[in-house]
Amino acid sequence: MEELKIPENVRYILARLKSAGFEAYVAGGAVRDSLSGKTPDDWDVCTSAHPREVAELFSEDRVIPTGIKHGTVTVVTGRRKTEEQGEEERQRENGKKENHEKEAAEKSAVEVTTFRRESGYSDRRHPDRVTFVSEIEEDLARRDFTVNAMAYSPDRGLCDPFGGCKDLENNLLRCVGEAGRRFSEDPLRILRALRFRAVCGFRLEKETEGAVRGLYENLKEVSWERITAELEKLMCGKYAAAVLDEYRDVFACLIPELSAMFGFEQYSPYHNRDVWHHTLAAVEDIPPVFALRMTMLLHDIAKPVVFVLDDNGRGRFVGHPQRGAEMAETILRRMRFPNHLIQRIVLLVRFHDVKLKPRRPEVRRMLALFGEKGFEDLLAVKHADAAGKYEKYLGEAEEKNEALRKCAKDILRDGDCLSVAELAVNGDDLIRAGVPAGPRIGSILKDLLEDVMDDTLKNEKPALLGAVKARMR
Repeated sequence: MEELKIPENVRYILARLKSAGFEAYVAGGAVRDSLSGKTPDDWDVCTSAHPREVAELFSEDRVIPTGIKHGTVTVVTGRRKTEEQGEEERQRENGKKENHEKEAAEKSAVEVTTFRRESGYSDRRHPDRVTFVSEIEEDLARRDFTVNAMAYSPDRGLCDPFGGCKDLENNLLRCVGEAGRRFSEDPLRILRALRFRAVCGFRLEKETEGAVRGLYENLKEVSWERITAELEKLMCGKYAAAVLDEYRDVFACLIPELSAMFGFEQYSPYHNRDVWHHTLAAVEDIPPVFALRMTMLLHDIAKPVVFVLDDNGRGRFVGHPQRGAEMAETILRRMRFPNHLIQRIVLLVRFHDVKLKPRRPEVRRMLALFGEKGFEDLLAVKHADAAGKYEKYLGEAEEKNEALRKCAKDILRDGDCLSVAELAVNGDDLIRAGVPAGPRIGSILKDLLEDVMDDTLKNEKPALLGAVKARMR
């Protein structure tokens, strides 16, 4: 095999460890990605040196005891810990260079972990006992999948005791050792397996596949924070929609509300798919941004709840966007999503079916509600929703979106008023015009904004104050 292109700072760490008589390898995802022709995001080093020995060896660099209990320290190269530099860093703490230096430090930071063996996982995540070992093969034996259980040393080449390289060539994901044991140690590995399938297109080896299907209920024991972090990568994968369908029971374990969509016929002249497969088509169409993918996964979550079959045999889903937004918020809060994501997704679900025409008053309202970036997200959502219907509706949606986009561009170019802060009057102006101080001020300003956005009132001070005085008569 060709020599891996290892960054200079990582080579420095490997060489320093080797010169001190220790074994040292790069391992895990960096090796897997390099063999796949990808550029790794980060590099991890494993070594026969114990943490104290690593800290002593790199005493002239910065060493952080990030996971000392499990044998891991982080080495930040190229930074001598001198008193002068420490004082200089303190002086620059709030300066312009802070962010740049932080980014540089992150790029030069490398986790260095001692070869180890693990046993007992009573919390279904962390090993109860960690034993340092001297052989790289023992360290690789504790890892999740064969494609992650490879190590590389510039002088010794590839160490691949479990056939990870061959599995990588065959696009196969296989657990190291017994699949059931690997997934029982940490059930999140089940979702990680599906993430590799969604992102890289790996096929699951037979035993690994069986363990996924047999043990996925154990995901209920994993914290939502860990599940959400893994789900974000999965949902942005190229094959996310296919994996959602193939392993629908796994995802319904995490989000039980999804199960009502499976096979739910819509009886609609607009739809040629059931609710679930319409949803998958929408997920596949939307750009691979987590908030947008989750919006499409949940945008029709309420359809089975509000469904009514009318006298003509047609399905009706009155109020499903509003009800869906309520359900989406409940789901996302249960899953401990951050508030900013919840707000963004819920708003898009609530307005995903809004009927918009390329007229300034309507588009102004959406721009005021969503902002420029959010409005573009809304158009992407409407495109994806149409992509899950009959083909002709996608063409119509694209035409409408182009007209809406042009209208929004004109509004932003012309600086149309979109907020109370942009009105030509403020609260002080209203008080001087005779409006008593109090909550009524804010109410009047909001009414003025509505009139301005509706083109029934010009955003000019005399006109606005005239309207205020007329209301007070």
